[in-house]
Amino acid sequence: MKRNAVRTNGPTTVTEGDETLDATFEALADPDCRAILSAAETAMTTGELADACDLALSTAYRKVERLSETPLLNEGVRFDPNGDHAAEYTRGATDATVELADGGVTLTVADETPTESPGIALEATGVSAD
Repeated sequence: MKRNAVRTNGPTTVTEGDETLDATFEALADPDCRAILSAAETAMTTGELADACDLALSTAYRKVERLSETPLLNEGVRFDPNGDHAAEYTRGATDATVELADGGVTLTVADETPTESPGIALEATGVSAD
């Protein structure tokens, strides 16, 4: 499965000739992909997305893979203290703008939600800084 690069603050723009443009429009045309994007407001694993969207797990995996080829879905890691880490996904955009010009179609995808500084919360019992 193709993995997204970590997005920096600011919008992502794709234009004619960029295969991401077609992949993004194809994903938006798919009702299952739209349901996943709607459910992925908070971080969820593929299994959780399948349950939330009433999809077969195999279908959810295919749709998440399709969305991972676009700027619409971000992938992260859910850390487990027992070492059973899992991929989790969140919607990567809250706004999309299509522009038609002489040079072709331009799609700009932006996440307008306030960003928090990244951090990792780990719980460890019996660990001391001394």
